[in-house]
Amino acid sequence: MSADETKARILRSIAGSRGYRQEGRGKFRIGTTLVHIRYKSKASHGTSYPYNINPNTLRADYELWICGDRDGWYLIPISVIREMYEDPQAYVDRRHPEIRVATLDVASHSVIYGSGGQRISFSAYRNGHLPEERFGA
Repeated sequence: MSADETKARILRSIAGSRGYRQEGRGKFRIGTTLVHIRYKSKASHGTSYPYNINPNTLRADYELWICGDRDGWYLIPISVIREMYEDPQAYVDRRHPEIRVATLDVASHSVIYGSGGQRISFSAYRNGHLPEERFGA
């Protein structure tokens, strides 16, 4: 299955009968909710998937990290992503100081995102769906 097919299948699963529409690069609207998508086809080391957080990411309501296939995704509220981004110990990209880097381990459903082993569990976001009230009319 191609990356676009995988993204579409997961978006359909998250949106249900409400549907979705693309709104800019990497962003999709489901009702009133804006979802920013990141897709990684392969783990970088075993079960680890590297992601970055940039200012564009923070403009969405949710971040959707797709890990390898249609059955592995994490739908994360942007408030959680913002906490990682703003943490003083967050890893800063060497070339782009406005970008933070994180690594998601799908075996433990946890993200390492900062010095000293700053880590957060993403178990609650595994194959998540949007709360009904977020869809709007």
